[in-house]
Amino acid sequence: MKTNRAGFTLVEMAIVLVIVGLLLGGLLMPLSTQVEQRRISETQKALDEIREALIGFAASHVDAINHPFLPCPDKTVAGGVGTPNDGQEDRNVVGTCVVSEGNLPWATLSVADADSWGNRFHYRVTAAFSNSATGFTLANSGDITVQSSAIGGTAVATNVPVAVLSYGKNGFGATNFSGGINPAPTSADELENTAGVATTFVSHIRTDVSAPAGEFDDIVTWISPNTLYNRMISAGNLP
Repeated sequence: MKTNRAGFTLVEMAIVLVIVGLLLGGLLMPLSTQVEQRRISETQKALDEIREALIGFAASHVDAINHPFLPCPDKTVAGGVGTPNDGQEDRNVVGTCVVSEGNLPWATLSVADADSWGNRFHYRVTAAFSNSATGFTLANSGDITVQSSAIGGTAVATNVPVAVLSYGKNGFGATNFSGGINPAPTSADELENTAGVATTFVSHIRTDVSAPAGEFDDIVTWISPNTLYNRMISAGNLP
């Protein structure tokens, strides 16, 4: 008795492979999105902890007459007091900071040394709030502004004493884990955050390269003057 054994044709096999490929693609894309969202959440959590660490530093570091002060940045290049990219704040003997902008001094603060993409957190502090010889009082005002865009943006926060940011997934303009500088950004908003000498930072929702203003994935945080004053008053360091 003869038995017919049917098998898959090449066409049927090709259709099965296409379907499997589509199914795998549908699974992998959400997975990559979940991984990226986790990294964003972890970085945001680290920034929240950094804010608390900065406030805690000011609460526990005061000048000769009990005025609090914030830590100095960790410089990124050689020159002056201190070692670049070591995580320690770099402060002159007279109390002023060697630089006003650089790496977050993670070792000084005992916080995360990099964001979830392996780049250093960027840190800028107003000179009047970081001078250990004079400290700050309620009369001092921050010189940092956070706005919604580099061109024609509106102010999100003004008179900010200190700002910290992650340069996001693309890491453009960041100091990387080995102390090198990543490629510069191409969008005006990300470029504003890497100006180096500017006191203006940009913060808004993430956008991709197809957006009118270009790609933006920086994550910016700051401490408002009122928050800092209130916490220092609670700590007994301001009248």
